[in-house]
Amino acid sequence: MYANNENNTDETLQFFLAHAQTIKQLFTEDVDVTITSKEKVLEQLLSNEIPVQSSKGRTLQQDEPMMQVIRSNKIQSMYIPAELYGVPFTATMVPIRNAQGTVVGGIGISRSTSKQTILKEVSQQFATSSEEISASTEELATSASSFNDYMHNLSNSQNEMSLQVEETTKILDMINSVAKNTRVLGFNAGIEAARAGEYGRGFGVVAKEITRLADQSADSVNEIRQLLQELNSKVANVVTIVNDAIDISENQSAVIHEIAQSIQTLTDGAEQIEKLAQKM
Repeated sequence: MYANNENNTDETLQFFLAHAQTIKQLFTEDVDVTITSKEKVLEQLLSNEIPVQSSKGRTLQQDEPMMQVIRSNKIQSMYIPAELYGVPFTATMVPIRNAQGTVVGGIGISRSTSKQTILKEVSQQFATSSEEISASTEELATSASSFNDYMHNLSNSQNEMSLQVEETTKILDMINSVAKNTRVLGFNAGIEAARAGEYGRGFGVVAKEITRLADQSADSVNEIRQLLQELNSKVANVVTIVNDAIDISENQSAVIHEIAQSIQTLTDGAEQIEKLAQKM
């Protein structure tokens, strides 16, 4: 219920009026404090953060929120968007009751939410940027992983090449050994042809040709061996470079993973800030 003939001389209202400044100081933020009787605004301590004019002395309209609070004897909270007064703020209105429980007026506390709105927008932008960076980091990590696999495959291929060079060297050793034996065989055949005299002349020509081919084979084997040694040396250098690249790639993958985890932590923090801003 609420009184029909109360005015601003009511003791309870006088108490609130006398302590209006103290009530304002109870808040860490610069709030607007408005105290009304059932008919008009008795006091309004303005906030520097809410650009409204003082309504002290103004008669309350029957359809305005404070009158609804007085008539219903219930607390009411509302959000006022920035489109109305330039800044967003919240207003909480509470009915004032005297010692008998009769509603004699109301008190309203208005608080700017500009900082919370800015904080929310910044946290949203930060979260969006973090998600974009996180996505780019994941793509980079995938590329680094693919590159790492490629380098491992290349390293395996080079190892196989080294083995093939070693096998080829063994074959050349065998060919060189055959060439030496062929040379000895040709030399011995030449001796036998000389002993045979006129009858061994044709055989001597064949023996010389065998010796010549053996010498050519030996020379070719030496040339091929030299080329293989050079190739093996270059392969070894490439293997070293590839292994260094693999180490760098693996280190990069580890660093990218750490960066991704840090970004995720920042994203989670931004989401928490946004939730806190919504509750403020």
